[in-house]
Amino acid sequence: MTEDFRPTLSINLEAIANNWRALNARSAGGSAAVIKADAYGLGAADCGPALLAAGAERFFVATLEEGCRLRAILGGAPWIGVLEGLSDPSVFAREALTPVLNTPEQVQVWSQARGSLPTELVVHVDTGMNRLGLSPEAAAALFDGEVWRSASRRMLMSHLAEAEDPAAPSNRSQLAAFTTTMEQAGPGAEGFTASLINSSGHFLGKDFCRIGLGRPGVALYGANPCPGQSHPLTPVVSLHAPLIQVRPVPAGSPVGYGGTWTTTRESVLGVLALGYADGWPRAASDHVSVALDGHEAPQVGRVSMDTVVLDLTDLPSALQQVGTLATVIGPGLPLERFAESAGTINYEILTSLSRRAKRVYLSA
Repeated sequence: MTEDFRPTLSINLEAIANNWRALNARSAGGSAAVIKADAYGLGAADCGPALLAAGAERFFVATLEEGCRLRAILGGAPWIGVLEGLSDPSVFAREALTPVLNTPEQVQVWSQARGSLPTELVVHVDTGMNRLGLSPEAAAALFDGEVWRSASRRMLMSHLAEAEDPAAPSNRSQLAAFTTTMEQAGPGAEGFTASLINSSGHFLGKDFCRIGLGRPGVALYGANPCPGQSHPLTPVVSLHAPLIQVRPVPAGSPVGYGGTWTTTRESVLGVLALGYADGWPRAASDHVSVALDGHEAPQVGRVSMDTVVLDLTDLPSALQQVGTLATVIGPGLPLERFAESAGTINYEILTSLSRRAKRVYLSA
């Protein structure tokens, strides 16, 4: 029972630290920590220091703004790379942020401003995802030029498109393309780092893990990097919310906006203090079950902004009470089950969890 009607999101910082240690041990060149999107929605201000204390020395963010915020959180020592590329060189210089260069134009701007920027030249090469990165032809031209050869420290990176599926042919084709690009870049030179594997890439085997620096992201925060298999890491989040109203209703009662679900018997309905403004997708209406003291109850009707309705009819009467806590994500109800029921992916659920929920951080 609880008197607080807010949902509670518990975040285990020790689990995040342990997940990084486990992934770091799988990569021949160790692993960085990707902490973009406010640590995948869990809070960079708390997750960043926990990862730093665990031993992470390199961090990646998505945007310049995220990089500035993380620099303020972590201080001046850690290396921070910005995945979207080089925009304002003066800000990168001031905050000691390293841009990941994705286009020949960004390489040119970096070359012109290199005296004030961090010394490492980091280049993203597209190996088949067709998202960010230089084309293989543009990369080959770069490797033949003075900018690449004169850089004292260099990193070459790419990104796997289907690493969560070990059988996907693109994994091997991207590995082959990246290996060829590394050979063109001259990886034997001092000060060279390669980086290919993402979260799921850490579980593709030694051919992938032998290539330099890993860049795990969502797996750090408890998402299963091996869909359909047992979780090789430690879950991080649990989400609970209380019942704020319980009512008996007769058969034939419509529920929620649009009356899209109707009771077929005398029923007991419970209103849960959690809605799409808190991160429960409206598209998940009628597709998710939660647990109250180990008893599952289906969500019925459309998800509202602040609430969902549960069918409590088959639960013990002791649980049909205002204040009873429901587990939405937690033991027996993994993040992946909620995401699959909602027709989405674990990434989207994590990054959608709003700040309206009371956050409880379990210390590392």
